[in-house]
Amino acid sequence: MSRHRLLSAPRGQALVLFALTLLLLALMVLMSLGFGMRAKERVEIQMAADAAAYSQAVAAARTFNAISVMNRAQVAHMVAMAGTQALISRSSQVYAAHMVCAPKYTDVQWEALDKNAATQTKLAQGKAGNLYQAGLEIYAHLLTEHVAGQKLAVRIARGANPELEATADGAAKSFLELNGSEDVPRHGPLMDAVRRGGGACGGGAVCPVGGASRAHLNATMGSLGWTWVHNRPTGSAGFGTGGAARSTAFRRYGSAAEMDPSTYNTVSGRNATGHDHGTAIVPTQCASNAPPAPVPVTDAWVMSDEQQTPQDQHVYGLRLPPGQAPEAGEPLYERHTLGACVTCPGIWPFAMSYNVDEMWRGPSNHYAQPKLYSVLHRDYGSDARRRNPDPWNLFFRFKFSEENTTEFDLSIPLGRSRPTGRESVQRNQVALSAGIVYYHRPRAAAQGGGWREPPNFLNPFWRATLVSAEGAVDDRPAESLETAGFAEHGRTLRELEQAGYRGGSRRGAGY
Repeated sequence: MSRHRLLSAPRGQALVLFALTLLLLALMVLMSLGFGMRAKERVEIQMAADAAAYSQAVAAARTFNAISVMNRAQVAHMVAMAGTQALISRSSQVYAAHMVCAPKYTDVQWEALDKNAATQTKLAQGKAGNLYQAGLEIYAHLLTEHVAGQKLAVRIARGANPELEATADGAAKSFLELNGSEDVPRHGPLMDAVRRGGGACGGGAVCPVGGASRAHLNATMGSLGWTWVHNRPTGSAGFGTGGAARSTAFRRYGSAAEMDPSTYNTVSGRNATGHDHGTAIVPTQCASNAPPAPVPVTDAWVMSDEQQTPQDQHVYGLRLPPGQAPEAGEPLYERHTLGACVTCPGIWPFAMSYNVDEMWRGPSNHYAQPKLYSVLHRDYGSDARRRNPDPWNLFFRFKFSEENTTEFDLSIPLGRSRPTGRESVQRNQVALSAGIVYYHRPRAAAQGGGWREPPNFLNPFWRATLVSAEGAVDDRPAESLETAGFAEHGRTLRELEQAGYRGGSRRGAGY
């Protein structure tokens, strides 16, 4: 072939192949960027959802621990009340015994001391009630400032990425687990409901009106014992219990022996008593004229009830039963009283309580230990995304003329950038996470392992951790997604389950 023919041959074939190769290379790069960005965004939103769920659980655990400490403080106040009652009874007995000689205290001084002790009992009762109100307030703060509207999740999501959102409807599951409903318990309305015969525990883990529960009463009596308060072998102090709470009569006791907790016949059945009987008192404070034998002052007690019941008693040596005469002109129901009752009859202050009815459902619902959901999403069809399009967002704007511009968004069904709401799987990226609030007080392995006690609000051993959103009988992640507005996502999850996907749930648990 001649040199002339080589120079005159057609040129440019390589350029076409290079252009096609460059286009393919550009598409591969853009696809890699798109897939990588979506993977990064998926990890980002899931980590934010995990952080939100864990933070909600931590906030709830701290609230439960605070409530537990306040309940213990309430128990301590009730123990102090019983102790003061026992000391009033004992000192009354000693004072009566010393009346055989020159008493150490005059009648005026004695009345002042007795009044101060009675005031101390009443103040302890009032402070126990204040602790209950404080527990309600921090519980309401948890519900309104952290759980409601996923407020805590919103703050965490926005901190991770301003385009992440936490829809308010995603808080339904958490409210159900904690409170049983979206009605936040407040002290005034709650007490009004109790007076009307309502205020019962709902389906959540927390019972806001559990003060008269057997657990709290037993805790008080267990902390009190029989000799710890008064440090003597005889006598007793405690709180009235039993069926007397439904009594409409009041019994004037003829002796302390009749004041057995199982036979109380008072209006409230929850009065505080202190007994001293069967003990001979030696008047050691007498001078040289001390009697040679113990003075038989063997029966003394004080009983304080609700102020609405003017039947309080104070009996000792010089004051025979029923012991309801005024002291220094002051009626006993104004001196020896536990204060006004919220719901009459009844003087025991309310307290926050763990809902044992839910706990008795057993491991199928994690012993009512609340599992809190966090639902976050990213809208690929949002105004922010449309204002700043890029290839890996799969958003394109075609301008055919000055007057005709068409938007095409592959992340939206049919490619149209129309508001499709939260139901579209293609448009919305959703992340669901769950954190659980659990009670952790294990027994040492050397002691056989296991758990010392079931979950309760008397010991501050509540913790938090992340768990699967599935597994318990009341876990319905698909339903929670639908409640939050992500209908198609919930339907997709159910279809996955029907195809064999189980996630963290037991087979057949359902979504």
